[in-house]
Amino acid sequence: MAPWALLVLATVSVAGLTVVGHYIEWRATGDLLPWLGVCAFVTLALLRLAWPSLLPPGRGPDLTHHLLLVDYIEQQGHLVHDRSLDGSMGEMAHYTPGSHLLAVSAGRWFGVDALRAFFPLLVVCAALTAGFVFLIARRLRLAIPYAIAAVILLFLPSQYFYGAFTHDSFLAQVVATFFAVATWWALAAWDDERSTIGAVIIGVLLVAVFLTWPIWLGPLVLVFVPLAFTANDPPKPDEALAKSGARQTAALRHLAAGLVPLLVVALIHVAGRWGWLVIVRASGAVLGPGVASLGWALPLLALIGLVLGMRDRRARVTIVLLVLIALQAFTLFVIAKSQGADTPYMAFKMMYLAIYPMAVLAAAALASPERAWLARRREQDASKGWVVAALLVILAVRPALTAPRVIPVVDLDLYEAGKWTRANVGQTCVDYLVADAETAYWLHLAVLGNPRASQRMIEIDRYDPRAAAGPWITSEGRSYGIADLRLLPDEVRSRVDVVAQYGRAAVIRRRDATIKGCD
Repeated sequence: MAPWALLVLATVSVAGLTVVGHYIEWRATGDLLPWLGVCAFVTLALLRLAWPSLLPPGRGPDLTHHLLLVDYIEQQGHLVHDRSLDGSMGEMAHYTPGSHLLAVSAGRWFGVDALRAFFPLLVVCAALTAGFVFLIARRLRLAIPYAIAAVILLFLPSQYFYGAFTHDSFLAQVVATFFAVATWWALAAWDDERSTIGAVIIGVLLVAVFLTWPIWLGPLVLVFVPLAFTANDPPKPDEALAKSGARQTAALRHLAAGLVPLLVVALIHVAGRWGWLVIVRASGAVLGPGVASLGWALPLLALIGLVLGMRDRRARVTIVLLVLIALQAFTLFVIAKSQGADTPYMAFKMMYLAIYPMAVLAAAALASPERAWLARRREQDASKGWVVAALLVILAVRPALTAPRVIPVVDLDLYEAGKWTRANVGQTCVDYLVADAETAYWLHLAVLGNPRASQRMIEIDRYDPRAAAGPWITSEGRSYGIADLRLLPDEVRSRVDVVAQYGRAAVIRRRDATIKGCD
């Protein structure tokens, strides 16, 4: 890990690609303020969901598993290379670590723990994803208010948009979604310009998708490959033959620039990990697509936009991407069901990516009546679009942001108590007297760094907050405990010493403690 070197390298690379690719065009800066406004609005709206602690507010075992890998990288200063850690870390020993590296690096840059850096990182990724949705809508020649409406429409399926990390704890997936949507934007830009530097940017972004969560790669690559051999502007019949050879050569050059880096990085990472590819057919807890989770407005408008967009060459990347997402979801569904999976986990997850092209096509559907009216009148007036955007804010954003907050698993006071325990007591002789089984799971694995494959995990998996205090009343508990002082019974308080306290959390020790029960 070299966070500062990574920051310098990234900054120089972005600056170089921007200059070489001519991506700063002063004539196009009319979109800059709306883009900044979109990103700022989404950032502030999502930060509010975990203010003031800014800790990951989600639940479920995925949260602890991701934080376990973050903790390992932060403690060790490098990725997981020891194959013997399979038992203690499970699939996280082989997980693509891009998002976890970003969290650790961001923590170093801002002088905080990676735990505290992860949620702001996810918020920034979600905001930039929304910003790219705005830019893609603008490439479809949608007026600014309708491009903003595409972003607002993402709040309709809020469980898929920001619920992916504020509730479901799909942390790596959210970062990968940012890179995937950025790749989609790069594909749309490259389809217009067909430059080699554009293909290089696609290649960089595809590598980023792979290193964070590679499930999104399929539709993006399948859009890129046939598009490379398709002319963006069909030549005249008498020029077609002369240009076909040059077009084929350019296509191969662009494909090499876009795909070779991905193939190299993928082979390096997958070497020795082929057995873990079967995860695509696994079951798991995931939101199932339907009217309850998606609503009816977004799918209906997206379908209308898809049909109308068939006649618009600029919309072809978006339309084909959505179709290929659906095709990959169907393929993963068949694979999972053929293996007897109860829930086609990866197939259902494709909906978390599908909402973005759906939102752009839905905005195009909303804009189509006004675009037709303006074409007849030959006037540039998008006032109706602002009315549509304002109504969508009321209908989509307001309910999403006023919904009750999820009770978080992660707590900063308990985190500090856990760090003190790990540094001064150790990892094993510790009980957890907390309100939630998932909090105990997080403390045991991600904070104290205990292995997932151990006899103690049987007890953690069966954790009952009400029963956890019993052994401490009868002096049968372990030597030390991490306790939420708000929940600690008086019978326990009178039998323990508080050796460290952080706000509402404390490390307690039995007065008659002997080192026992430390399995």
